[in-house]
Amino acid sequence: LLYAPPRGHGAVEVPSVKRDARGAVHNLQIGSFRFNVLESAKGTLRSGDVHKSPQLDMIFSGRVRVTTREGGRDVVREYTSGDLAIIPANVPHIFHFLNETIMAEWWESGAFETRYFTPYRRKVDAALHELRRGRGRKMHAS
Repeated sequence: LLYAPPRGHGAVEVPSVKRDARGAVHNLQIGSFRFNVLESAKGTLRSGDVHKSPQLDMIFSGRVRVTTREGGRDVVREYTSGDLAIIPANVPHIFHFLNETIMAEWWESGAFETRYFTPYRRKVDAALHELRRGRGRKMHAS
């Protein structure tokens, strides 16, 4: 159920900002410490992947539902402003932003590496596709 992401995924310049229909990902580095700050719109999905080292997510504002795959079942937890979510190594996860959310993410190893988890990644890709289609329709209706 795991597969490699597209070539170049995660290989971004720092500092940089990558924007799409969900919001923005600010790719940052201080010394050797690599992290991202995410701006995510209400109702959007991100992630659908798994990492070899624990991932830490600090929620600055907003509310996010995190689903992880543990022991063969989905486990759902919600986090809000001021919470720290810790996703253990090798645990697939997906983020569903319940309202506009700002959060930072980083990895204990300090390096970003990932593999996609098919059931979650399909949801992320389908939601982004629908969001892009919806925005395209709105733009043409104007």
